[in-house]
Amino acid sequence: MHAPDNSPAPDGVLNIAKAPPSPAGAESRPAWLEKVRAIRHRLPLVVRLPLAVFFLALGIIGGFVPILQGWIFVLAAFWLLFPDQAEQLIEKIKSWFEKFKKRRKT
Repeated sequence: MHAPDNSPAPDGVLNIAKAPPSPAGAESRPAWLEKVRAIRHRLPLVVRLPLAVFFLALGIIGGFVPILQGWIFVLAAFWLLFPDQAEQLIEKIKSWFEKFKKRRKT
């Protein structure tokens, strides 16, 4: 997980709301994804941790209740707890789908 840049800005205010630099390949990402990434990195751990536990509990309950789709909540909890690994997982899934599409066309 990236730590925010806590260096003082020219006006003396700490710059803690700035998201860490984007990983390689970020120039191909849509603008909305970069905004979501910046928001997630601004959320303090005090907010992210209870939300992640809540989503994880909903995901476990969703595993037993047929109406509630639990896997969505488990993914949300994973995204809140491990933001960088979640991005890597998304990139791997995208590349897998691209390979699958190419294989289906031939």
